[in-house]
Amino acid sequence: MSRGVNGDGSTARVIAPPTADRVDVDVTVRVRRPGVWIETAAVAVLAAAVFVVHPYGYMTTHPYWIDESWVALLSKAPLRVIGSSSSTPIGWLLLVRWAPVGRDQLRIVPLLFVCGDVVMAYVVARSLPWKTPTAARFAGTVAGVLVLLAPMSVVRNDLKQYTSDAFFALVIIALACRYEAEPSRRRLVHLVLGAVVSVAFSTVAAFVSAAVFSSLVIVTLASRATNVLRDISVAAVATAFALGGYFLVLIIPHSSASLRGYWRGYYLDGGPFHEITVTWHRLSHLAPNFAMPEIAIVALLVLGTIFIAGLGRKAIALAIPLLWIEMMILATLERYPFLDQRTSQFLVITSLTVIAVGVAGLIISLASRSRILAVVLTLVVAGGFWRGAEPHIRSHGAIQNEDVRSQVQYVVQHRHDGDVIVVSLESVYAFGYYWPGAKNAYFVDHTGTNATGYTTRVTNLADVVYADGRMTQNTTDAMRQAIALAKEPGGTDRIWLVRTHLGGTEKRAWNNTYATFALHPQPIRVGSESLTLIDLRAPP
Repeated sequence: MSRGVNGDGSTARVIAPPTADRVDVDVTVRVRRPGVWIETAAVAVLAAAVFVVHPYGYMTTHPYWIDESWVALLSKAPLRVIGSSSSTPIGWLLLVRWAPVGRDQLRIVPLLFVCGDVVMAYVVARSLPWKTPTAARFAGTVAGVLVLLAPMSVVRNDLKQYTSDAFFALVIIALACRYEAEPSRRRLVHLVLGAVVSVAFSTVAAFVSAAVFSSLVIVTLASRATNVLRDISVAAVATAFALGGYFLVLIIPHSSASLRGYWRGYYLDGGPFHEITVTWHRLSHLAPNFAMPEIAIVALLVLGTIFIAGLGRKAIALAIPLLWIEMMILATLERYPFLDQRTSQFLVITSLTVIAVGVAGLIISLASRSRILAVVLTLVVAGGFWRGAEPHIRSHGAIQNEDVRSQVQYVVQHRHDGDVIVVSLESVYAFGYYWPGAKNAYFVDHTGTNATGYTTRVTNLADVVYADGRMTQNTTDAMRQAIALAKEPGGTDRIWLVRTHLGGTEKRAWNNTYATFALHPQPIRVGSESLTLIDLRAPP
């Protein structure tokens, strides 16, 4: 640009024509990306489909069974009590506590995490460096559909943290995949923060983080990238200190011997060859949750790992087998159950995501040679998977048919002043949760009787007796106290017995107690379970 002279003698700016050496451009370019909106809509549809494949109405109306009721009640407890239960993460309990829904609708929390599982499976598979955007979207869709419809996802609809475990496992893997795509300190910090935050909502996130950082270190060592190795090592140590502190303060001190005893059947022992045999047996038992036979699980998992490595994400490819090995080691050390349907949800969902990459990669590779064969393979795979998945669609899944809520409602409506209530060991949590206006006291369980780590009592309700165990001595002691209260002045000689989740041992215990006191219990069918009324004045 130069200055010239107008006819009146004033100066004027002259725009020089562009030269070969320089071009001045002052143009705003607006790029429209309709494909992004279409892809976002597709992912939203996949997530929304979760509410179709799950029995949403049933989930939001059916009462909580034993494994849910203690979680629902614990979420309302003081923080000191919440911290005493190592089996349920604090962050997850706080999400349940703050959920803006009704008291019987808390299952929306794990259901929303299923939506998150579907989305994150799509993100992980989609973010791999496929040759074309279409291939990437196809891989993401396959992963999203597999996680959406897999029986493992569909049957996990109870008020437990397992769907959260899968979500945060995929979040950590996605962050690691993002870092491996572009190793920068900023993205490494994101991975560290993701690992540290995730463990508050999912204890098993620590295991996934360990596998991811180990794989990053191994792959970086192999590449001899000294500077990158230093950064990863510092990040791994920082993460280990943070997660180690969390475990030392909140997990290990509150580890329950009773809970470890409960899971003893899912630990590993007996030497490497025996452990491999047991692992295969458990995988065979768990295979229906993948909607495919065990041999297909292994083959497709290996295939997916190969494709991920071939796409340049060697650390992510290595992290999955390392995670399996890590979980086997933890099971050998009796620290975490291995290939149980509930506790291994995160392992199954991450594996399904890798399997989806293998399936998508195979179809994409075949399509480059013959689209007809690719379509045929897609239909065969989809048909086989649907055959295994369809029977579980809209099933009641993990929600067992137990109903302390109806028992409590019946007692509230028909109880007279002076009536005594006996609450069985397994009913105490639902009783405290469903009794109207109950004020609950929480006690850390040091006896090891409860795998939950705590027990509770309703403090603003008189004439209530709690059984402290499932054996005949426990039920007899509770009934003796109840009979004494019922016969006191002002007593009505009537005893209500609230029970749920009765096993064979406890059933025999109560029958022995009836015989000891010559009682004649009257079952009252309410909801899906029976409430029991004992009238001490009733003739034999």
